Amino acid sequence: MNLVTERLIIRELKMSDLDRFDPLANSDFVLKYLCMYRMDREGSRQYLQQMIEKQKDFAVALKDTDELIGKIHIDEDHLRYDVNSVDLAYWLGEEYTRKGYMTEALSAFIDYLFEERKYDAITAQALAPNTASRALLSKLGFVQEGYLRRAIKDNGVIYDNVLFSLLKEDKSKQS
Repeated sequence: MNLVTERLIIRELKMSDLDRFDPLANSDFVLKYLCMYRMDREGSRQYLQQMIEKQKDFAVALKDTDELIGKIHIDEDHLRYDVNSVDLAYWLGEEYTRKGYMTEALSAFIDYLFEERKYDAITAQALAPNTASRALLSKLGFVQEGYLRRAIKDNGVIYDNVLFSLLKEDKSKQS
């Protein structure tokens, strides 16, 4: 899969992404709302290899240089039963935020999920204090469906979690 936008390429991850993946994925900025643990270089290498094998993670890379700046992840939607849906997650390196990159990447990726993969619904979640992610999902047409209080404990901090969804028919109405 290779999606090309005005400034980005959304593509499969590759081992040559390790030099960019390791510092980005382990940055305080990315880990703040990701609820993952910090990895050493070998841990990042193993994790990247697993992501490549599972084919559920995609690189967000700059079009001109193919430099990794973020990641999109899809997985089974455990909140819906027997519905053709997928769960969406993402992150972006701090130096690339507030420039419209993730809006651009997710807009193309959502179209891909609905048009090519034929999903009927997309679920996404954001920790309550992650106002930037919540605003992004709303901007992309996602509807807030729920708010789970005291949902996730990460490094001793308990967060509320906000659930969003975008249905294929809702996306069609936006076009």
